[in-house]
Amino acid sequence: MATKKLLAITSFSFAMAGVSGFTQAAPVPIETSTLDIQSKSEYSLGIGFTSSVAERPFAGVDNQKASLPYIAYHYKDFYIEGLNIGFKLINNKDYNLELLATPRFYEIDAESAPNGSLAGIDKTRQTYFAGLSTRFHYDIAVLTVQLLTDIKESDGSELVINISKSFNLAPNLTLSPLIGATAQDAKLVDHFYGVQANESRPGRPAYNGQSSLNYHAAITASWKITRQIQLLGQLKHEKLGSGISDSPIISNDSIETFAFGAVYYF
Repeated sequence: MATKKLLAITSFSFAMAGVSGFTQAAPVPIETSTLDIQSKSEYSLGIGFTSSVAERPFAGVDNQKASLPYIAYHYKDFYIEGLNIGFKLINNKDYNLELLATPRFYEIDAESAPNGSLAGIDKTRQTYFAGLSTRFHYDIAVLTVQLLTDIKESDGSELVINISKSFNLAPNLTLSPLIGATAQDAKLVDHFYGVQANESRPGRPAYNGQSSLNYHAAITASWKITRQIQLLGQLKHEKLGSGISDSPIISNDSIETFAFGAVYYF
């Protein structure tokens, strides 16, 4: 078991070190809350990748393509799924309570807009959110509630509520639609979407970000084509609230992303 632990830790360290190498643009990790992450055994390990094509809401920024490593590691109550890190405090068939750390890729800088519309904007970086995640399992759907804080960049917080349902279309093929909303506080919005006084320019006034209520819908497909190989795909639509869309560096309040990937289980 010690060898398995070492392999898992080494694999995750390699994956995290490789994020900066993979990501020439801001990637979109596959949202794992709709996936079945209940380990069928005490220990399991899978390694793979995801690639994404994503619209970006910032002025002058084109669609971006990027890739990420994907880890599927489970050991008792600890897991890594995608790049999410979780520990199950309560785990039963009707209710789950977890500690969760999840990456957010908010990178943006002046060079992200080839037409110069973001000239003078300070660079923002990828970050990690951490907090509590709960799931309530009902017959008709699964309700997920997360309260998370940016622990690296802004100290802002968000509340995420999702409703999802999984449909088994075949023995190894699952389709999971999801709808939800994310409430982000003013501190978070201001850090990533605000315009500070030193960033203002003619036609781009300073803007203090306001709290924002954003909506999203997604559909996730999971297909285990063999015992060891799993394919993943996700299509997501987001509608940004006025606290974000009113920012002068935001030109699009409705964005779509597509991500796909493959995982090999040992």
